[in-house]
Amino acid sequence: MIGLDNDEHIIFQIRKHWLALGFRLLGVLAVAILPLFVMLALKGLQINIILVSGSMTALVIFLYSILLLLLWIITFIFWTDYYLDIWIITDHKLVDIEQRGLFTRQISILHLDKIQDITSDVHGILATFVNYGDLHVQTAGQKREFIIHRVSNPDELRQRINDALVRYKEDYLPAKGRINNSV
Repeated sequence: MIGLDNDEHIIFQIRKHWLALGFRLLGVLAVAILPLFVMLALKGLQINIILVSGSMTALVIFLYSILLLLLWIITFIFWTDYYLDIWIITDHKLVDIEQRGLFTRQISILHLDKIQDITSDVHGILATFVNYGDLHVQTAGQKREFIIHRVSNPDELRQRINDALVRYKEDYLPAKGRINNSV
């Protein structure tokens, strides 16, 4: 998926919190169940409409099946977007892979020496209790800010990225600027 240099290793990967997918799936489930409640309410109130009568039952089942098929496709798109959105942190760079729909993917690479600031944001009561939030990495480059929304443990991830940055600066940056004074 991504090309690594010979001396480069993946340190860790970051994905969105499972609640990011869970909230979307709850919406899909609500849309799937809503027609059933409407039909039960109409039967309970004994409102005789043409779609509830026996002659149109096959059409109602057919239309509901099409709705369920569309919701299944939407669920697959949500899962694909959730699963393929990922940050990969190596000992040299940060790779941001952003999946948008089924056929659009944006991959951005940020070398660790270009990172200026790492910020974690946790907003709201649920986010505080479940410990999820946003992670922002500020750069001086053309794309000024990398953001991954709704990640687990954003403060811990901020610290892990900072540790990788410190390790990178200790291991690689002095070697680049070193001058041979042995003459």
